[in-house]
Amino acid sequence: MRDLPDPNRLRLLVDVAHHGSIAGAARANSITPSAVSQQITTLERESGVPLLERLPRGVALTAAGEVLAERGRSLVRLLEATRGDIDGFDDHLVGRVRIGTIASAAQEFVLPTLTDLREHHPGIDATVTVAEPQSSLAALHEGRIDLALVDVYEHAPMPIPPRVTATSVHREPLVLIGREPFPEGTTLADLADAPWVMPPAEAACGQSVRYACRQAGFEPQVRWETDDLQLLSRAVAAGQGVTLLPQLAIDVDRRGLHTAVPAGARLGREIRAAVRSGERDRPLLRAIVEALRAR
Repeated sequence: MRDLPDPNRLRLLVDVAHHGSIAGAARANSITPSAVSQQITTLERESGVPLLERLPRGVALTAAGEVLAERGRSLVRLLEATRGDIDGFDDHLVGRVRIGTIASAAQEFVLPTLTDLREHHPGIDATVTVAEPQSSLAALHEGRIDLALVDVYEHAPMPIPPRVTATSVHREPLVLIGREPFPEGTTLADLADAPWVMPPAEAACGQSVRYACRQAGFEPQVRWETDDLQLLSRAVAAGQGVTLLPQLAIDVDRRGLHTAVPAGARLGREIRAAVRSGERDRPLLRAIVEALRAR
């Protein structure tokens, strides 16, 4: 009878599958590529079948590797849920927590929340990765992080993976940003002839803003397009156009920016904290989510 696969090696195989390379899995786990390769080789020996196909660029999972990686994802989720059950018997907030977050929430919510919590609970070991919402949700679903802070825009629905629970921690309006003050009562339709700077159409914010403009009866004349929201603020300050962005994304310290909530439009985004459903009662995660909501 073959030995059961080692859970840590299975987790590495899951990471190799996600990143498409041994080097990517090594970076995600802060170890060397040779260490990952050795662990996968041992896993192949334990399994008795090849799990990876070496390609000129990266690697691909064999059919057996795909099956084992999927089992590995399930095992990781089970182990995380088990850890949550064990933590539930301890009133102390201790342990490791891995967070994926959008950039604006990292600065305004995650950083001060973790700073405050660690002041009273030094046993918290937190790591934070700034990433796009879909990347964080995928990492959460696969067990590579424990909490994902994502943003959801009106008119741009975001699918939530199965067995994931999301809680709203913040809601804010989208505001007009311009180089000159906006007259009171300015609507989106009033800016139909203005040049615009905005996120790409495939980005949730860009999708939401374009939808709102079309509902107002015009197609925006986009001069600058980037998913760097701070760069969009700088482009507005340089006179490249107007934009419509979340309040937290605005470079408030930049001179020459004026903001206004567009009249007649209820546009906004919601920031949500997502965790795996089996871990939603884990004390450390629950405390972080509650602290985020209280900010």
